[in-house]
Amino acid sequence: MAKKERDNRIKISVPDAGYLSDESDFYGDEATKQELEERIDDCDFREWAENHGRSLEEIADANLELRKGQKEEKFSNPYEGLSCGRQLGEPVEDFLKRLPPSRTPASQEIPWIFVANPYRKVEKKIKEGNDKDLVVEGPLEDESQWNRFVARGNQLLEKLMVVRNEIEKDMFGRAKSTITKAINIEKDKIVKQILDTAVEFHCTSGKWMIFCDQVEVNEVWSVVARVTINNELGIAAKVAPFDGDIKKSRLMCIYTKDFTDMEDVNRVVQKLKSLGLVVLKGKPIYYKCDAYTYLGISSNNEYNIKASLFDSRDFLKSKTQLAKEGKNGKINNFFYKKKEPGNDWERMDCE
Repeated sequence: MAKKERDNRIKISVPDAGYLSDESDFYGDEATKQELEERIDDCDFREWAENHGRSLEEIADANLELRKGQKEEKFSNPYEGLSCGRQLGEPVEDFLKRLPPSRTPASQEIPWIFVANPYRKVEKKIKEGNDKDLVVEGPLEDESQWNRFVARGNQLLEKLMVVRNEIEKDMFGRAKSTITKAINIEKDKIVKQILDTAVEFHCTSGKWMIFCDQVEVNEVWSVVARVTINNELGIAAKVAPFDGDIKKSRLMCIYTKDFTDMEDVNRVVQKLKSLGLVVLKGKPIYYKCDAYTYLGISSNNEYNIKASLFDSRDFLKSKTQLAKEGKNGKINNFFYKKKEPGNDWERMDCE
């Protein structure tokens, strides 16, 4: 490289301080000057300038520009536009005053009072018209296929009835306990298929159920609604409006996305405990999958299927209690444990 060209690249503009000038060159013996000049020849100043470490001020400015180009976070609400649900932008105080469960009468427009977790992204919304009957449970997953699940689930329930009748016919005259045991074995197989089908069609939502008296329903609902909106509980919650019976307990449901996600199910019930809505020595609360609700499986159903998957006592026991019972402190998964990899479920013992 010509000396003049090199000098133009390394000029340093510094006020005259008696040290360096625009015409300064390297100083030292000939060997030192030659080494430094060779390093300059090999240096790509443009690449260095583009990739050198930025100052904090430069980084801050770049981040501000990035934020200006980003869209504000959009919240989701599957109940938007429905009078029975809290609307985006509606202050929680206004929502609670608009639909107090103690005084809001049950109607076709308000079969339940809903609140969704706005931080959970959901594209599928419940609409007026033909989909209005779906305003009974939690938010619908984008991939959920409830119609297909219900059709398959009802077929499995019919199969259970046929199998039960065949067993009773074939084992007529034998001990009732023997017949019941044989039926339960087949029933467990079909329950497994129902739950597997719910997973297959992405119909895995479920809920913790709380019953409270008329006099306390507003206060309890206020707590549940606030923490749900604040992304501290489940994906949504609902409470039954007033049906005219002041003595009737009011059902409140706190939804989770996936009944197979035991960590999340446990997190929600632990939060309910911290809020004082579940007590260790009081009555337990129960968890039910929406799959059972859509199939009409309630308590004392004709299929003799337990309507709830588990209850709060399984999650809230102390380590001392678990040790006394000989358990390892882990929560057993409803009926079946998911294998990895694959979607098969493995039978587990349950109380």
